[in-house]
Amino acid sequence: MADTPPLRRSMLYLAGAYPQMLDAYPSFPADMFCFDLEDGTPPHDKLAARERIADALRTIPDGAGRERLLRVNGLDTPWGHGDCTMAATLPLDGVLIPKVEGAGMVRQVTAILDAGGAPAALRIWCLVETPLGVLRAEEIATASPRIAGLVIGGTDLAETLHVRQTAGRLGMLHALSHAVLVARAHGLTIIDAVHPNYANTDGFAESCAQGVEWGFDGKSVVLPATIGMANAAFGPNVEEIAHARTQVDAAGGAQDGYASLHLAHARRVLATAALIAQQDALRATLQPAP
Repeated sequence: MADTPPLRRSMLYLAGAYPQMLDAYPSFPADMFCFDLEDGTPPHDKLAARERIADALRTIPDGAGRERLLRVNGLDTPWGHGDCTMAATLPLDGVLIPKVEGAGMVRQVTAILDAGGAPAALRIWCLVETPLGVLRAEEIATASPRIAGLVIGGTDLAETLHVRQTAGRLGMLHALSHAVLVARAHGLTIIDAVHPNYANTDGFAESCAQGVEWGFDGKSVVLPATIGMANAAFGPNVEEIAHARTQVDAAGGAQDGYASLHLAHARRVLATAALIAQQDALRATLQPAP
């Protein structure tokens, strides 16, 4: 499993304005957690939320060892630089930058993290949520060795493209497919947007199935009740696991390119299934979310 990437089927946003969510975060079944200082925190609460999140990260470990990101405010706000400076000192796996529109934004954040003494393992994730972000996705993806992945900001992208957020998302199909293409070309993870109807679960499963079909690795989640659906959609199902096991068992000494390609995929499926089982076992020892 050494070459298998971390599980990233679901990324739960944890708004800095809600201490009860921060305190309970390890008990939620998400693969990733994104502590949110931007959209999830009103302006009057930005500084207090920064300390709130820092305290949670330092004092509430996750027994399942899942990735923890911090969505910072943009560097064009009064809080962005301070958010990034603090992130460099926290037990985090990544920093999520909002509204990235070019390599310059990534390099600025990289410089702040480096100056703050951030470890090399602290990665940068970029929110693609504007037309310029889509058009410059490749320069963003290659802007820093810290880059780990792209995340779609669906609401802002729809608004800036002047398209409606319909269930089919046809108005955003080109933009989303382009972002997936860039991520695949450069070996990055790409996480689909929050479901537009985030206030309830209507259509969420269909949205996840669409994301899988279009090539995303996982789904951004706001409602904890939808985490299980995202995990089920973006993880291998029973039939896929059984088929992969059959392929591996029957492979023998096959060396041709076609067989090797399918064998590699089958091994990834089995490795992912093993990671899921391992994480589920670890989470079973944690207290359930209230």
